[in-house]
Amino acid sequence: MAMAQARPGLTHERVSIFADAIFAIAITLLALELPRPEGEDFRRLGSFFGDHVGSFMAFAIAFLMLWFTWRAHHTLFDQIERVSQLTLLLHIPLLFFVVFLPYTTSLFGETNASRLPAEADGRALATGLFAGNEAILLLAQGALFTLVLAQRLHRPDADVQRLRANAFIYWAIGIYWLLTAAASAWTVDAVPFLWLATPLVAAGTVRVLRMRR
Repeated sequence: MAMAQARPGLTHERVSIFADAIFAIAITLLALELPRPEGEDFRRLGSFFGDHVGSFMAFAIAFLMLWFTWRAHHTLFDQIERVSQLTLLLHIPLLFFVVFLPYTTSLFGETNASRLPAEADGRALATGLFAGNEAILLLAQGALFTLVLAQRLHRPDADVQRLRANAFIYWAIGIYWLLTAAASAWTVDAVPFLWLATPLVAAGTVRVLRMRR
């Protein structure tokens, strides 16, 4: 029996190609936002890198988060056979905040490089914006997995258990990053260390899912 063709504008291949391009551009822009030495900075290059360690830390975190989000998106689209109008609409916030991430990464890096005190409103706001940006990316990815399962957009041979686990993981770490964004108003110095616990949150979610089976 021949598989019904997807309606025009709802072919998952074109959506995947477009999303891949957006992710690739955003990751490239992350590097373009890194501070570069000028003039006398070359005489004190080591100090220059030390002064801007916050910017390079922000770049590393953003790069890794974008990489894992893209990897999850790629894995998901390898297991679906069509998209729906809702999944297309969900790509609007997902890709919007992918593109916006280089900007919030730059804000977070520069406010930390400028050695602002912990109580400075600008530093707390920049940290919150960066964490909130990441949180929306993760939550949108979790919603995408959930929607694919709810609308049965996946292929018959797709690993449904893995898709469901990925949905829970991205919801969990998205909520965790949202909480760290809120925490930046009270304890901005501790927030970057909280981000390091993201793999533990993911591992804990997997363990809870295994216990429920």
